[in-house]
Amino acid sequence: MLQTRECTNGVRIVTEQMPHIRSVAIGIWVKAGARNEAAGEAGMAHFIEHMLFKGTAVRTAKDIAEAIDRTGGEINAYTAMEETCFYVNVLAEDAPIAVDVLADMFFNSAFDEREMRKEKSVVLEEIAMVADTPDDDVHEQLQAAMYPGHPMGRPILGYPETVSSFTREETIGFMKREYQPERIVISAAGCLDEKLISRLEERFGTFTGGAAVPLPVERPAFTPGAVRKRKDTEQAHLCMGYPGMDVQDPDIYGLMILNALFGGSMSSRLFQRIREERGLAYSVYSYHSSYADSGSVTIYAGTSPARLEETRTVIGNEVSRLLRDGVSDTEIGSAVGLMKGSLLLGLESPASRMSRNAKNELFTGEHKDIDQVMDEFRRVDGKQIHRIAERVFSGPPAESIIIPN
Repeated sequence: MLQTRECTNGVRIVTEQMPHIRSVAIGIWVKAGARNEAAGEAGMAHFIEHMLFKGTAVRTAKDIAEAIDRTGGEINAYTAMEETCFYVNVLAEDAPIAVDVLADMFFNSAFDEREMRKEKSVVLEEIAMVADTPDDDVHEQLQAAMYPGHPMGRPILGYPETVSSFTREETIGFMKREYQPERIVISAAGCLDEKLISRLEERFGTFTGGAAVPLPVERPAFTPGAVRKRKDTEQAHLCMGYPGMDVQDPDIYGLMILNALFGGSMSSRLFQRIREERGLAYSVYSYHSSYADSGSVTIYAGTSPARLEETRTVIGNEVSRLLRDGVSDTEIGSAVGLMKGSLLLGLESPASRMSRNAKNELFTGEHKDIDQVMDEFRRVDGKQIHRIAERVFSGPPAESIIIPN
């Protein structure tokens, strides 16, 4: 059973009991990510994610790791465009320890300047790793092509020059500015009891945010830009981006069905045409990204340089065929089945439910159960798919290409 409650300071706690499970997943979710950064702060949200693991007033970085390792659990974090998450997965009997560790990291991180210098070096290596991985880099380049001059066009990791420049005062200032209680959700799923929920309220329900006002968030304008890079690589990597939908768009379920049948599965049109029929690529797929006020649809393919133009042409032909001929009821039915299985299998674990509940609370404030979601998928028909396809694919795409030197 899913429950939500709001603490006196505005922090929301979302819990879901799974009685048959012996573990619990707990996450701190902050509605602040890369798009909340000013230009000189690029990479700050991600850097803070790292620094919260680097020691507190009473625990060293090793102490934090050992506290969870001793339980056989997992502690980790990630930063995205619109949110930052710190989470643990532990046995239910070890949940109180996990809550204490998370709270200590969140409220008492030392931001020691020596540790900051070391962690900057770690992040610079992470940036270099992405640059050395063309099938990752090409997606970052597409963001820059779609949203030039906007925070969403910058890499989540930031740039070497910005990360290197962060001071202790600036880092703490960003956290005080953006980590406001009303922008925080504590989500837990698994073997829960009222005692654990009370412990979460006790740890997170009374703190106050900083006096600074969070930066205003501007809606990004999609641009059909183009980026082409040369790298020492064997393959050519192609990304094409189109305007998508925000998380609360009435057509979002239709877009999910469209993506599944067009490029989101092994039976999809793109996979069958480009890999199975033409042998042009090993990896080819599409996906949609939805944000609070915008979204995008991305198509990716990795192919030999000699067949890059052929691959682009085949993708363009499939987009044209979709706009011209629409889709069949059989395709829609298969996509609905795919979404059902994916949704249900994905919710087998406490971590998946914890994540789903947190995102719903952060970005929509609505918690539809599985039957309601499946009803939305079953309502999708060919007319809606055709309308969505025209909305998404009728204009020119943004494009990023990485080709060998």
